[in-house]
Amino acid sequence: MSHIHHSRTGLISVAVLAIVFSAGIIIPGILVLDYVHVLYGALWTGVDVFLGAIFFIVINSLDINIKANIAERLIPMTLYFIPAISIFTVSSGIALAIREKIISLDPLFIGIFSIAALLLLLTFAFVLPMSLKISRELAGENWDKSMVSNNLMNISRVATIQLVFQVAIISLMAYIVVYI
Repeated sequence: MSHIHHSRTGLISVAVLAIVFSAGIIIPGILVLDYVHVLYGALWTGVDVFLGAIFFIVINSLDINIKANIAERLIPMTLYFIPAISIFTVSSGIALAIREKIISLDPLFIGIFSIAALLLLLTFAFVLPMSLKISRELAGENWDKSMVSNNLMNISRVATIQLVFQVAIISLMAYIVVYI
């Protein structure tokens, strides 16, 4: 798989996410925006279930060459899709809360904002830089398969941490929907 193919695949995924997000913002009311937020949240959480829970267990036992080949195929998701889905999920959630006029500075919302900020921090401080490192390595002639494998495992670990915080934020938002 070529570096150009990675970029094209990743950019297409970002474009699709951006178009759907824009529709949610532009269309009046909360139905479409709520749908976009829930769908994007489910996609992001699903990616973290796969990368963090399932993938970590499976990939941990694989040969380093197989890990490097898997990393090559995951780069469009970790380099483009995950950062984009994280931004669009959080942004659509904030827009939804503003549109519904339920945003406030009570401890529940501060907890949700704090977790959302932490999730974005994990994506942009860890997942994206490790993905860039892997991408640069894969663009070269002779890959350092150990470095690629280690960074892939680190991405999987961060996904596991994100999954825990996503379950927490989903629980808080469910509380709001039911009780507020």
